[in-house]
Amino acid sequence: MAIKKTEIASRAFALADALPLTTLAGGPLPVGVADVAALALVPWFCDASVQWAFRISDPAAPLKKSWLGRMANTFVSIDEGRVLIGVPGDGIEPSTYTLQPLAEAVASAATPGMTLELATANLGMVKRDWEVRAESHTSDGNQCYAGTVAAHGVWNIERTAPAVTPAQLDTAIDCGRKAVALGPWDVKDVDEAEAILRLWLWSPQANINPMAVKRLWTLRDLRFENAGSDEERRRMGGLDRKLSGLALGYFRHRLAGGPFRWSEARSPMNTEEQVEDVVRTVVRANG
Repeated sequence: MAIKKTEIASRAFALADALPLTTLAGGPLPVGVADVAALALVPWFCDASVQWAFRISDPAAPLKKSWLGRMANTFVSIDEGRVLIGVPGDGIEPSTYTLQPLAEAVASAATPGMTLELATANLGMVKRDWEVRAESHTSDGNQCYAGTVAAHGVWNIERTAPAVTPAQLDTAIDCGRKAVALGPWDVKDVDEAEAILRLWLWSPQANINPMAVKRLWTLRDLRFENAGSDEERRRMGGLDRKLSGLALGYFRHRLAGGPFRWSEARSPMNTEEQVEDVVRTVVRANG
């Protein structure tokens, strides 16, 4: 049976509260509160079918449901004085157009001393205006991140599931930032560029047309950027909505063998010949 979208936050935290949260070694990782949008993409890099939940509490006083105000595609409830916010996922594309303004709103409203938690989970089928079935059936995206808001819009991330090092978490968030900000798409060398492209093109959840990448994307001075004419981008729709898949390629390349898990399944829509042709074409401009 499909769960209701209003149940997303409570169901996600029911799973998250059972996870063994690990304290970051060496102390909290300070990031901007608005970076919760970038961190929210990390579980999606691991499992396309995650739903998102945020929990905010204030030790000084119980919060009210109206604490944040109304936002499209979010579902707010109160649990023992804590604000719960659920954000539905739809499987193939992450909900960046909701997560980014939500993160900015939380950053504006949060005050020092508040606790901010992000939980994600694959909840199976979610009842929305249409029923969204899970594209996957794994727990790879069942994750949780918790910390305290400090002065000047800083969120000190203190505890995580899975257990990660501060460097691994910083790298993961940086990959999410690329998707939120649509770049910059710098690479260390051509070998890394080719590896990231292959991960992007082969990933089923990236849902990308290789021919669009071949015509509209290129590598110059070790940075991916737009290519093609304005008319080609207009006709083919551009790639901005698909760049979360490129960020996924960065994440899976730079954190391979680390604490995060994901399916290694390849998209059946693309062939080896297609993928390698795109890789050669895109990196050719870099010499």
